[in-house]
Amino acid sequence: MTLRKLVMGLFLIPVTTLATALPALAEDKAAAAPAVQITDTVLAPFADHYEMRVEKSADVVWQHLKKLYVDGERMRQQGFIVSSVVDDPTAWLGAVRGVREDNTSRPKVTIMVSGIDDEARLLTLMIVLENPVPAYVIHQVRPDGAHASIYQTIIQTRWPVKKPSNGELTPDYIREKMQADVAFHNQEVVEIMQREKAVIEALD
Repeated sequence: MTLRKLVMGLFLIPVTTLATALPALAEDKAAAAPAVQITDTVLAPFADHYEMRVEKSADVVWQHLKKLYVDGERMRQQGFIVSSVVDDPTAWLGAVRGVREDNTSRPKVTIMVSGIDDEARLLTLMIVLENPVPAYVIHQVRPDGAHASIYQTIIQTRWPVKKPSNGELTPDYIREKMQADVAFHNQEVVEIMQREKAVIEALD
């Protein structure tokens, strides 16, 4: 599963699970730990984005996105039991948690709102999955005439790159791997977003 399918399939998101975290440091040795860890896997910065025109007014698209992600409707569509997060004081703009006990690979998903602007139709989210780091997602809707809009989504996270069996984790190697991953993800973006476009344009 790609990163976008991970995030957008939950929320529009196949992605290879981000399965490897960096080595944890013992609390009593944290201050003396070296700044750079020698490891077989690193987490490299990753960003993805897509923009499309939708034959629906900006207000209709905006309300649809809030229902999907702020209210948790996307997770309900995927069989999660959704509830509001009330046990985390950092969820100051609201958050929803989806639990699906029959899914051993992804039993829990939390979507935390980090920013919401009704005037700018701008929604920013932190999505916590089973991965080493959360994904940060931005959705924005802009009017494009009275009956159409531009829908843009941006995803940013860090992506694991494993050390090659016969080499080292050099900047050139990581660059080559990340460029290949980005290209692979982008191949599937159009298909995913076009499906979402059809759903939006069928709204009343």
